[in-house]
Amino acid sequence: MDMSQHGSVAMEQAPSLVAAGLWTVLVYTVPAQPTRKRATVWREVKRLGALYLRDGVCALPDTVAARSGLQALADRVLELDGQATLIWGAQLPEATSEALCAEWARIRHAEYQEVAEAGARLLQHLREEAEHHSFEHAALASVIGDLGRLQRWLDQIVARDYLQVGDPRPIAAILTECRALIAEYGALASRRTR
Repeated sequence: MDMSQHGSVAMEQAPSLVAAGLWTVLVYTVPAQPTRKRATVWREVKRLGALYLRDGVCALPDTVAARSGLQALADRVLELDGQATLIWGAQLPEATSEALCAEWARIRHAEYQEVAEAGARLLQHLREEAEHHSFEHAALASVIGDLGRLQRWLDQIVARDYLQVGDPRPIAAILTECRALIAEYGALASRRTR
């Protein structure tokens, strides 16, 4: 599934704040020891989808959701005995902002592509299993778990796609088809066990 065409359209329609170079920036330091503190912050930066400008300086498009996420991270940094400064509406030079937008789009496209491919593989697996085998309860439980993980993964990507550069609808359609097949196979398996 190629999402690059949709992304280029979305980038043209990016919020005017980002087009004007406005970002929410977090500047932070965390004690070097124990290293788990730095790892905790790094994981949260990644979960939010923030881009590093340099060590200890990350940015998100200046949206309400981004502000909320980085505020929570700044609070967490303070809990970890670090220091944090949050800057809302930071105007970056046009070239820097454009580079950040391009990097943002590249990363989000890669994430959407990855979950789309995983969803397509699950759908193909379900179809093949239906043709060649009867699903047993354990196999159904396993694919239900896989489907749940894919849904959570997609939800996380959508939550951090502040610029809406990707289109989750084709992936959601794949996951809906997977759900329908699982429900169908589950009903068949229930009838067989009676």
